[in-house]
Amino acid sequence: MKFKQSKMTALATGVALGVASLAAQADGHGGLTQLGTVPATSGAKFAAGATINGGVSYLAEVPASEPADLVFTIEPDEADVGEEADIFAVLRIPGLGADGEAAWFQRISGGIWVPWDVRIATLDAYTSKTLEAHESITLIDGMVGNDANMAGMTIDAYVGYAVDGDFSQVTFNTLGASQTDADGTPAQLAIAAAAGDSCPANTTAADSSEGMLGGKDVCVLSGRVTSDTHLTSNFSYYLADQVIIGENDITANEDKVKLTIDAGTTVYAPTAGGGLGYLIIDRGGQLHANGSREKPVVFTYADEEDATPDTTGQWGGLVLNGSATLNVSGGTAEGEGNSGTYGGGDTPNDADSSGVMTFMQVKYAGQNFTEEDELNGIAFQGTGSGTLVDYIQVHNNSDDGVEFFGGATNAKHVLLTGNEDDALDWTQGWNGKMQFVAIRQTAASEHCIEADSNSDDNDATPRANAVISNMTCAGPSDSNESGFRLREGTSAQLSNTVIGNFGTSYCVDIDHAATFTAAGGSIADLNGSLTLSNSRVAMGCDFSMDDDDPFNVREWFDAQTGSMEGDVDLGGDSGLINGHMLNAVMPIIPNDPFFEQVDYIGAIKDETSDWTAGWSYSDWD
Repeated sequence: MKFKQSKMTALATGVALGVASLAAQADGHGGLTQLGTVPATSGAKFAAGATINGGVSYLAEVPASEPADLVFTIEPDEADVGEEADIFAVLRIPGLGADGEAAWFQRISGGIWVPWDVRIATLDAYTSKTLEAHESITLIDGMVGNDANMAGMTIDAYVGYAVDGDFSQVTFNTLGASQTDADGTPAQLAIAAAAGDSCPANTTAADSSEGMLGGKDVCVLSGRVTSDTHLTSNFSYYLADQVIIGENDITANEDKVKLTIDAGTTVYAPTAGGGLGYLIIDRGGQLHANGSREKPVVFTYADEEDATPDTTGQWGGLVLNGSATLNVSGGTAEGEGNSGTYGGGDTPNDADSSGVMTFMQVKYAGQNFTEEDELNGIAFQGTGSGTLVDYIQVHNNSDDGVEFFGGATNAKHVLLTGNEDDALDWTQGWNGKMQFVAIRQTAASEHCIEADSNSDDNDATPRANAVISNMTCAGPSDSNESGFRLREGTSAQLSNTVIGNFGTSYCVDIDHAATFTAAGGSIADLNGSLTLSNSRVAMGCDFSMDDDDPFNVREWFDAQTGSMEGDVDLGGDSGLINGHMLNAVMPIIPNDPFFEQVDYIGAIKDETSDWTAGWSYSDWD
């Protein structure tokens, strides 16, 4: 059997294998793919996925320009947990065998990959260990398809174990009934072809006389896009006015039109006054903004180089329309800024997916057409729980940073900085979860949270009910801006939260009779549907109260489990990082698989664990 030496060298240097810990996303929104198991009688479970961002999301195909990992998780059969086992791994790589066919390799002790003849009898272990209930293996670590001469190729991979060295009883993800690849279910690292020299499909080359953006040639997106589109990072992209992805029909997730944006890509919009550029992901579309910590996906405006710390409202922003539940009549609504119909009507799908957004910035966006017609930094309009949102930033938006209009989308690692209205807003019955939310306000901001259930019918169902843990809300200290405004019938379970730096304004306000009534109607009858537990607010921070409030907001706060006024020692360049006094407070994290069981309150524990580092934008003084 003959092998191509150049590719063998790339394999030896570009592939590594080891056992490591991994917090994997659940199956579905960009998560690990479940695999088959041999023997079928085993209770073991295998899953795998390819990632360019440390497992924040998983991709069916990775860009050839980005370092990619292939990660396995194994849940051994219950009878095998605690047993000593040999671990093995094999790869099938196209083009390395005789006559250009695929060749098989196995990993052996010492980190060496050697040819394998696809027989269990010749399979060797690369390591041995006592099996735990959850094992994670990074089989391919940091492979760059372009560098390894593997752009456009798909690598099949298998891992397994043999208890007590008995290779007649091997357990592994399926190779197929005959131990070949003919009808198996391998894990795969699919590497995209190298990016082309011409603008991608559904874009057009900008006039070269208009110059570059961000040091790259420019491709233009325009109108409504009705077929899959892939924006590679070797170009910059320009939104020609309103750009819409997909149709406005209710569409099954697997049939939606996908806009895929590779890590390190920037999308620009016209500067306000030169046409209002903004991006709408319609109910029949999805956005896959696949950024990484080293190379985020960025949305901004064409003249960003002229921006100052006070610049806002230079383009429209990002709107996502979904088909999940709203608490409005008919189950649908019309988006602000002429952004289209959203919601699922009489047949909502709360698992609807509007795509995947990881390591993504939205800067200097937002428009205020009227007081009731505005564009936010990111508007999640009726989007479902199948939408993955993790590591996003909205910076210097002229209206709200992020607003949820109904739906069931969850989010983690959300950074909201310098937004002029409310950093986080929700309405129309949003029922979602968030963890690790860091908000820094300016003198132009209004609230960290403004929360409504339904402004027209405060008791409409389903009532808005947000569950949020590990939030930091840092005010500008020298202005009259405010913390949380909970109103118009909303419920919320807020916990492990830090509120500080609000000068003479209030930390918490509760408004409207329906909000008080839903919470229980009196201090004695609080029912747990509106809480701010295990949290710290700055000493002397006010609680807003009106004479006709059914109960006293300060007394409501005093009744919360584990919450109190105290020193709020936020620091770091961002003013969002806990000091030692905040880190002395023990958290009580919600008992829900969505929430990570961390050992601190607030959004960011310390400089070492600062999840905003490396990918976010700042213009701190």
